[in-house]
Amino acid sequence: MDDVSERELEKFIVKQIGWDKLPPATKALVENSKAKWKQHVIRYSIKHQLRWKNNLIRTLVADERNYYQEIVRISRLNYMLFPYHISDVLTKGLRITPFKYYLEMMTEVMTSEKSYDSLPNFTAADCVRVLAIGRNQFIDIMNRCRAKGFLWKKRANGLRNLLPARSVEGEGEYWWVVHLGFVSEEDIKNSSDMEHATIDLLIDRGPRQAGELDKETVKSLVSRGLIYFQVPVNNQDQIMVPPLEGFVMNRVLGDYFENLLYKIFVSIDERSTVQQLAEVLQVDVESVKQAISMYCRLGFAKKKNVEPLVENSENGTKWHASWLKSSPSTSKPASTPTTGDVGDSNAEDASAQSSEEGLLEDKQDPELPQKRIGFLFDSLLTAFLMMGNLGAGLKTHAVTMFEVGKLADEALDDFLAELAKVSLDEVGEGEAKRYAEHAITLAHTLTFLRHNPALQVPDSDGGLDLLRCERLNSLDDATKLRILHKNYSVLICMAPISAEVAPVASCIPPVYGPTLAEFNSPWFKLFTYHVAGDGPVSLLLPKGTRLRKIPPAFMACEKVSVCAWDHDAYIVSRSQLLPILNDALLAAPVLIQAHSYSKNTHGSSKTHTGVKNTALHTIDVGFPIDTSEDEPLDIITEYNEDNMQFHPTVQRLHSEMGLEHMCGFIRMVRIDTSVRGFSKGVSLGASQALSGVGSIIPSRTSTPIPQYPGSAVPSTVASPYTTPYATVTQATMHTANRYTGDWVPLEVHFGLPIFNTKLNRQVMDKIRDRQLFGEEALRHHSKQSRVLALRLLDFIATYQTASGPVPHPATPLPSVSTSGSTVEDFALQEAAPDVRWLVEGLIVLPATEIAFPGHSNIPAALYRKI
Repeated sequence: MDDVSERELEKFIVKQIGWDKLPPATKALVENSKAKWKQHVIRYSIKHQLRWKNNLIRTLVADERNYYQEIVRISRLNYMLFPYHISDVLTKGLRITPFKYYLEMMTEVMTSEKSYDSLPNFTAADCVRVLAIGRNQFIDIMNRCRAKGFLWKKRANGLRNLLPARSVEGEGEYWWVVHLGFVSEEDIKNSSDMEHATIDLLIDRGPRQAGELDKETVKSLVSRGLIYFQVPVNNQDQIMVPPLEGFVMNRVLGDYFENLLYKIFVSIDERSTVQQLAEVLQVDVESVKQAISMYCRLGFAKKKNVEPLVENSENGTKWHASWLKSSPSTSKPASTPTTGDVGDSNAEDASAQSSEEGLLEDKQDPELPQKRIGFLFDSLLTAFLMMGNLGAGLKTHAVTMFEVGKLADEALDDFLAELAKVSLDEVGEGEAKRYAEHAITLAHTLTFLRHNPALQVPDSDGGLDLLRCERLNSLDDATKLRILHKNYSVLICMAPISAEVAPVASCIPPVYGPTLAEFNSPWFKLFTYHVAGDGPVSLLLPKGTRLRKIPPAFMACEKVSVCAWDHDAYIVSRSQLLPILNDALLAAPVLIQAHSYSKNTHGSSKTHTGVKNTALHTIDVGFPIDTSEDEPLDIITEYNEDNMQFHPTVQRLHSEMGLEHMCGFIRMVRIDTSVRGFSKGVSLGASQALSGVGSIIPSRTSTPIPQYPGSAVPSTVASPYTTPYATVTQATMHTANRYTGDWVPLEVHFGLPIFNTKLNRQVMDKIRDRQLFGEEALRHHSKQSRVLALRLLDFIATYQTASGPVPHPATPLPSVSTSGSTVEDFALQEAAPDVRWLVEGLIVLPATEIAFPGHSNIPAALYRKI
């Protein structure tokens, strides 16, 4: 049964609609079989750990006890969290405590000799809380068992003697509600006087808050499994997520509750109530309360509006002295009661009392702006913070950013304090220095964006939240857009963002970063070269293509850049190119580009400067460019960081792409065109070197490159390939006698660069000086972003197949090469005229070979087929 049918059936299960009232179309989904419908209801109920008496399952399964036992069995086998929301049934009725549940689970994992990583993240964290068995303890126990010989698994007490005998769950929080579990006469006999009195109190007066009882007695009774905790969460509660302490990073299980936990993690806004959060997510409020209750139990979240643990000398206090001494509170009494609770149906009296006393800390002024600025980052940034040995405190924040997917403004003071401790003088060279520079630049960026009145962001209180793209994109589109629209006035993306990450697309709020997934794909590189009329020699090969020899256009290369679809580019030597390329083409389309050249195969190994050209020299130009700055009157004989913004290609990209209302950087690369045998350009020579290619992308003709003093007369270069842009008219960018070291665009990135401190400050200064986040600028930005996105999609539609322009779908989807062509002597066969678009992901993939021959301004004398 497919997912759509599954979801359709689940709707009726949730609504508790029986078989007789099901519509005929729904019955047809289970082949009109009542038995199959019953199996589906049972499977869904157990999977979602539903209560027996409040759901449809009670009409199909008569034995309540067996039903709950099956829930426990299936949950334990799948390493799911203990179902705390039905603790009243499991602990009182079946005497199954979290300690017994996790002890049996850990025993099964160890006897099966599975790794600790087999436990999902949240389950492993709860095991640490209840059993005090983390990764190191797990490894130690396994080593001690194996030291006893290969028969250790058959010895009944061999493993149990190494595992804890009692729960180490502790006394919990003072506002948690204590419930009486299963207590036998034997348990009463073995209890101390204080424990006996506490049990009697719970029997006579019902559940009480933990802070009303003796702290050590509560701890002792919990360890014996005689009482259990309910963590009450009410509809009007406000929740905050501090930096994660004790989180275990193992694996994701993917069950319904874990998915809900992660979904709520990135959505929690401590200014919103639980009820409002449920409405934004469009999830049942009881399910949201169960998830938040689990966060609080694990210590990953806190309630902002809990009743303060203080002593009132005038009226006395209900809190026990043991709690007042050990846990002094700095909270202030609040003023608005909350209602509702989670879990135990017998907890109404205690939770009602808590509701009357639990008060909101503060009220928000509805007249003040409530939205914030959102800074988008990817997992690579968190990896830098975790791997750089930059401090334990910084790692804690990095784990929070990765797992929660969000770091709220309230936590940024501590985060910035940890970033301030990073110094380039205290780290080594290489990767360590790179990680440190990212951390320092990130600190500058956050300080600039946060509570900066100079930015003049409309409808914003100046606060800043950090949001991880991958976690946001894990939400369905409608939920994601509701969250962004409710909480943020503008989104700024880090740059560059990894090619493996889908950008966050949003119109409201506007995004200063890549607004389509296509901007993060090889398509945008080719589009950039098309607009600029310039770029390195590039060839985009569709999935399934096979090469029997290196394309002639790359024979002069010493190294080549290889970029598989949805992956970042990596550099390989020419000698290793063919097997690597063919292997990558089995899985995805691949973009290959000239990276560096040598004369090793053509005589001398040095350029005319006497230095071997083994690597590309790049310069990053931040935009928006200051167009008011006077251009140099003299001819620029050498481009560098100070004058690269005057390069004609940079000027053209800035104008053609409408970058004056965006932020980011253009990466220019220096290609040595004096190498003998170098073949690039839209001229006949380049066409011969790329003969047989399905499509060759020429330069645009709509806007000529700006003229500079001393530039040559514009020339017209005709391509033998008939395309809408086959005729190119543009000016040469250098004097006729200078071809070595030509600068061409490599890539354009949108957002705030965080890898280079100097570039970062330049872009931030441009943002401030141009009021790029102001109301008027935001309107221009939104318009230009849409125009650029449509132009890119039209470009993709034009070159996606060999049959010419095709209309791009509403949501671009990828296709693969259907020709199954094999490349012989670089005679690339064109895809069949009736090539179709096949769905594989989110972006249109090439169905034929597409090439950009490179720099189009080199005289024909430099071209030759290799």
